[in-house]
Amino acid sequence: MAKRARSEQSDGFHDKKGRYVAISPDHLTATRAGDTYDHGVCFSQKPLKLGDVFQLRINEMDTKWAGSLRLGVTTCSPDQSSVNIVRAATDLFSDDFQDFWILSGSRLHHGLSEKDYSLNLHSLKVDSRVGVQVTQSGDLVFYADGASMGAATCGLPTKKPIYCIFDIYGRTKVISKELFQAEKLEDVCKKRIKKLVKDEDLDKLFLPKCVVADIKRMNTLDLSRNVKFEEV
Repeated sequence: MAKRARSEQSDGFHDKKGRYVAISPDHLTATRAGDTYDHGVCFSQKPLKLGDVFQLRINEMDTKWAGSLRLGVTTCSPDQSSVNIVRAATDLFSDDFQDFWILSGSRLHHGLSEKDYSLNLHSLKVDSRVGVQVTQSGDLVFYADGASMGAATCGLPTKKPIYCIFDIYGRTKVISKELFQAEKLEDVCKKRIKKLVKDEDLDKLFLPKCVVADIKRMNTLDLSRNVKFEEV
C-alpha cells in the first residue's frame, strides 16, 4: 500500500508553490487558502510523459472573484533554485519568459505573443475536468472533460523535460489531479446530435427512446465549451 502512495505522489503536485497554496499529503489536491485570489501558482512534481494527459478536476470555486484557472507547460524545472514563484501566471507573459506556454481564458500566451484557442477556461465549473498534453511531435494539446480541443501550438522542445504549470486563480479555489479518461464515444455522439438537431426533431431519429431522452436532458450550457469534432 505504501508503494502505491509513493507512486501517486510522484505524479502529483510539486512542493514549490504559491504563497497561499496548501498541498495535500498525497500531493494530489491543491487549495488556495484564505480570502485571496492570487499567489496560487503550482507545478507538476515531475516532467510530463510525452503523449500522456495531465488532468485536473475543479473541486471548489469562489464566485466572488473574477478570473479562473490558468494552465500550461514549461521547460523550467521547479527543482531549480533559480525558478521563482510569481504572484500570478500573467506575470509570465513577457519576453523574459520564453520557456512558458500558458492558456488563460481562451488565449494561449508564449512570451509576449498570444493567440485564440478553442477552449475557454473561464467556462470551467465545479467537477469540470481539464487536461494538458505534449505529444511526441511537440504539439501542445488541451482537453476538456476528456475531449481533445486540438493543438494549441506546435514545435515544443520535446528533448527537454517539460512540466505542467497551473495557477489556482480567481474563482478557482480547490483542484485535484486525477487519472485521465477519454470521453466515451457514446457521449461524444450525443453531444454532436444535440448541437446539430433541434429538440423537436429528435423524435424523428431512428434512435432508442432512452437515448433521445438523454440527449434532450443535456444542458445546452455544457455544450458551450465547444468540444472540437473533426469533420469526416
